[in-house]
Amino acid sequence: MKIILVDDERIALDHIRRLIPWEENGYEIAAAATNGRSALRLCEEHRPQIMIVDIRMPVMDGLELIRAVAERGWGVKFIVMSAYEDFNYARQAISLGCVSSYLIKHEVDRDKLIQELAKAKLAWEMSERQRKLSRSEQLKEAFFASGQPARHSGHIARPPLCALLLQADVPFTTIPAATAPHDTNGTTGWKEEFKHVEKSANWELIGEFTHGAGRLFALFEQCDKNAPLQRDAFFTLASAVQSGLEDRLGHTLSLYFAFEYTDIAHLPVLICKLEDAGRHTVFSGRGALACTDDLPLPVRMAPVNVNSGRRWLNAAASSLIQEDYDSFESVVKQWFDSLSRPEWDLNGLYEAIRALTTLYRERLAAAGLPEADPLEPRTAGPLYHVAGIRERIFRAFGELREQGSAVHKQLSPKLLQALRYLHANFQSEIGVEDVSCAIGISVRYLHELFKRELNRTFLDYLTEYRIKQAKLILMREDAKMAEVSARVGYRSPQHFSQVFKRLTGVLPHQFRAKEQAR
Repeated sequence: MKIILVDDERIALDHIRRLIPWEENGYEIAAAATNGRSALRLCEEHRPQIMIVDIRMPVMDGLELIRAVAERGWGVKFIVMSAYEDFNYARQAISLGCVSSYLIKHEVDRDKLIQELAKAKLAWEMSERQRKLSRSEQLKEAFFASGQPARHSGHIARPPLCALLLQADVPFTTIPAATAPHDTNGTTGWKEEFKHVEKSANWELIGEFTHGAGRLFALFEQCDKNAPLQRDAFFTLASAVQSGLEDRLGHTLSLYFAFEYTDIAHLPVLICKLEDAGRHTVFSGRGALACTDDLPLPVRMAPVNVNSGRRWLNAAASSLIQEDYDSFESVVKQWFDSLSRPEWDLNGLYEAIRALTTLYRERLAAAGLPEADPLEPRTAGPLYHVAGIRERIFRAFGELREQGSAVHKQLSPKLLQALRYLHANFQSEIGVEDVSCAIGISVRYLHELFKRELNRTFLDYLTEYRIKQAKLILMREDAKMAEVSARVGYRSPQHFSQVFKRLTGVLPHQFRAKEQAR
């Protein structure tokens, strides 16, 4: 615990220094000053927990010093030392609320000083707990400031700063949701791992707050403001926190951090960077430990480049038609590489998965096989990284190839066009007329194609496809039924429930409960 001594008499300073073995009692004399103005400067530099201050001093007296430190919100506790005749003057300092005791100089001995230091230490610890709660609330305010400077943010801490996001690793889901799912155990016990962090010589924990299950934001302040940025020291600290939590919790977490060098008002922008990193965790994989400055995060969530995706899909489909599986894998590998460099493209990844899944289902249909999802978690297992997703897609197409000559059976080009259109627009109110118009054939001929090549009607196929998509959403998300029905093309939740039960034998909420119980 840091101490600063302030007295205009150097003899008095030397006497206090020799009075007790400071280090043996858990204290460190960080600095000493002979007037209040110098002491204020030293206080800002060293951020002590306790100051032992004389009342009467030149330039700036003890009362002015105590008031100045209190106004800055640094949380210092004061032990005031003076003579008998200064008691009325010292009483004003005591009224400020940050003075733990008042001592008469010539009455102070070793035991008395140790006792008063212990009292000041306890007062500081109790006050610090309240200050941390307050700082955490200010951090929340900064988080919800949407990139704008938060009110009172200047009182949280001083740069250099480092904001940290701890996030429980969860498997990737192919259906993008408004908020990503996280570990259901929340962040219970996470803050305990920071206890040893507060003893770091380089970084001090300022505050933290949870944001959803399995996510915690924390802010750290570099202790030595005059030193260069202690980046390596923070990496070591973060690594220790990650390792300790993973050992205790039994699952992996990803940690992302971002530095601010000059202005606390940039904290909302810092936290937005962390949010962005957490949203793109499928590119960094499980157990990531990285600074956002080192990640190829997009400047903003760019819209999907439809033309680029269509070009890659056409090349992949052409390779499959020619039965050139080496070329197919090469195309898909280049496609996925383009999504990771020069920037991470999450929207593009979702589009690539959707397009390749559609292509896979077309191949299944052409082989007369039942529809399946190449990334189904119960068969593919949990996936956390783009490389794992790509390899699972390769395996799915490879397994399909090995099933024999039935795979080589082809649907007619017009029916394939119809299926592509239906898979891309099933969320909308589409009918057989819309599809026939889009692909340039008559309604009657389209009906014939579905009946002859798929042995079912257009409406049967569309309904089955919609219900299969609904089942995926129900298995992976906690979306409301009205949202699920709208996302699979049904305006009425009641009608959706009726159709779902007719095809599956259970209502949507019963299906979800059954899946969650597995």
